[in-house]
Amino acid sequence: MSEYKPKLVCFSCKFSWGYLRDEDTLSSKIDNWMPLICTGKIDATHMLEAFKAGADGILILGCPEGDCHYQDGNYEAKKRVYLVRRLLESVGIEKERIRIELSRDPEGNRIPRLVEEMRQELAKLGPLKKGSMIEKKPKETIKARGGK
Repeated sequence: MSEYKPKLVCFSCKFSWGYLRDEDTLSSKIDNWMPLICTGKIDATHMLEAFKAGADGILILGCPEGDCHYQDGNYEAKKRVYLVRRLLESVGIEKERIRIELSRDPEGNRIPRLVEEMRQELAKLGPLKKGSMIEKKPKETIKARGGK
């Protein structure tokens, strides 16, 4: 039996994480790394789609608190992560599968280490149960009734 290696998607802000290093160099060290202009651009649907596509976890690396290039993108990302965590918990998925780190690493040296740490945490949780994120349809049709 092969050893389980969690699939992790890493979104990072180009203004705080790895901007002094060539993206090709970093992407060769990090699978599923997606540098973005701002983590505030990550929508909840992007996170949920990553899980639907087979991700076991998501790591978001944003600007330090109070120091977003786009004013409040990091706060917006933090709010969305909170909401998606609540949604995941409501369907029985561990909230630890999404992590947000608000800091700075211009050289990008910490990114591979943070990805590896998150992978180790995900390995302890085990694979995301297949079908967890699939929409469940009611067995019977629900009809709306108008009122007066």
